[in-house]
Amino acid sequence: MGFVSGKALFEEKINTIRVKMLGDENFAELQEKLSSNVTVGGSPRYAAFVSVCDRVSRARVFRAAADTLEAAWNEACRKAGKYIAVKSAEPLWIKTDIMKTAERQKLSEVIKTISEEYNEFFRRGISFDDGLETALIEAEINGNRVISYKKQTIELTAVNKYLSSAGLKMLTTLPEEVILFDCLSFFCGEDGEVYELYGEVMNCGRRKICGMDKQTALEVVSTSSEYLSKQLRIAGKFAYGRYPINDRPVKGYNTMRHTASIWSLICAYRLTGDKFTLGQIEKAISYMAANTYAKYSPVQGRDNTVYLTEPTSQEVKVGANGVAIIMLTEYMDAVGTDKYAQLCRELGNGILELFDVRTGEFFHVLHFPTLAPKDKFRTVYYDGECVFALCRLFGLTRDRKWLDAAKLAVENFIKADYTKHRDHWIAYAMNEITKYLPEERYFEFALKNAQVNLKKIYRCKTTYHTYLELLTVTFELYSRIKREGYSVAYMDKFDAEYFVNTIFYRAEYMLNGYCYPEYVMYFKYPAGVLGAFFVRHDAYRIRIDDIQHFCGAYYSFYKHYEELDGLRRTFAEKETEV
Repeated sequence: MGFVSGKALFEEKINTIRVKMLGDENFAELQEKLSSNVTVGGSPRYAAFVSVCDRVSRARVFRAAADTLEAAWNEACRKAGKYIAVKSAEPLWIKTDIMKTAERQKLSEVIKTISEEYNEFFRRGISFDDGLETALIEAEINGNRVISYKKQTIELTAVNKYLSSAGLKMLTTLPEEVILFDCLSFFCGEDGEVYELYGEVMNCGRRKICGMDKQTALEVVSTSSEYLSKQLRIAGKFAYGRYPINDRPVKGYNTMRHTASIWSLICAYRLTGDKFTLGQIEKAISYMAANTYAKYSPVQGRDNTVYLTEPTSQEVKVGANGVAIIMLTEYMDAVGTDKYAQLCRELGNGILELFDVRTGEFFHVLHFPTLAPKDKFRTVYYDGECVFALCRLFGLTRDRKWLDAAKLAVENFIKADYTKHRDHWIAYAMNEITKYLPEERYFEFALKNAQVNLKKIYRCKTTYHTYLELLTVTFELYSRIKREGYSVAYMDKFDAEYFVNTIFYRAEYMLNGYCYPEYVMYFKYPAGVLGAFFVRHDAYRIRIDDIQHFCGAYYSFYKHYEELDGLRRTFAEKETEV
């Protein structure tokens, strides 16, 4: 295949998008459909936007407004094509947006909406003039800090800074009213395939897919684990995270999150078998092991008491010991070794030293290196992590002391009603303990942990990644109850249909946090974060533990997909029969 110039490639892609956008229609027919929706101030006005990205740097957005849709489209394309020709730019990613709805709103009302939502959650385009000469699409607004989210307002300086950088006329003052709009949007990537994008609310700017399936789950696990693997440096320590809008590093380091991130890489390795990932896993484990601390002088033939330390904060966290055991047992099972069995037992001794057998509670944080008490309670997550780890230790050693301690802790979970925390680690813990103690009250508590929280989880606006983990791990337990025929009276009250539908809904909704090219093209270095996961409401934060939770959730979804899909189809068929 011969060389294709940037201009020729652009024209090829833009023509492909135009065909997809118009279908069997022409511009006049599409304009007729949109005319009533874009009329503001008496007569319709049309705007088109073309975003061009070479993967290396932030997308440039070219815009045009006109009295006809075709004129606006042609002018926006002309501007983009001219830029590509003059700059010899590579139009590897092209995104187009056509205004499909518009409405006038007081700026004070827009600011009120911003103040009531999460950061980066304003999902509409804004024009600061009626002629749409300063119209900005949602993606460039949020990808360039046009809205001052921290101050919960829109500031003239921030708006003008971006208008100037985009080559647009700056404002002397903010208008009392602005035009809010939504778009009909399409994206074309390097492979030439065109995707229609969602145009409004929380899915805005993401490609439309035909439902969440197993292949999609595998793809996001593969790319996110590859991204995470590449964040590991020579010393075995991860690049902790970035805020990708301006490529600013996330400060600090956390060995507990480091350890949990290894766990997600191991899960991904089980699916992909990628040798590079395995090598990175082993390097990261070595870094973790180097940050453990033995409480006593070594005695031949006797297990010590070991803690995973947090050098940055000079702490020992009981949950860190739990996560280390979970990760190491997962690694040993995945590769077929007992290399870390002794270390797991010693870390388990560290957990037991911080466990109160009278109450079933764990003491959470010690000072390091003195091991003096610091915080009795830090976060509910530590409790579930420790029980999960203790059950893993019982599975490894068959030593009853681990299971007995886990049982006492679970009794405390039930007594204190830990379902109120909506904690995924409790789901992991209950799934694990019922493998060895299949007691009805434990099954009931585990199912309640999902059931009483289903509505809140379904309606959650953020891509709160631990919720899908909670649901899919609980599904594993639910499935085991059905498969093994355990008698659990609560199953009659459990809304299995809503449960399964919520899993599928959240699995697709969470893709709003996946680094698709149509999202990351508006960040400073797009290719550097492609295929990872971000937390939108924290300036699109991409941190190792964020990827860990997303990756773990989709790994679990992938594992149980066939059964989940079968149940969903069964429920749908029953509704059809009715």
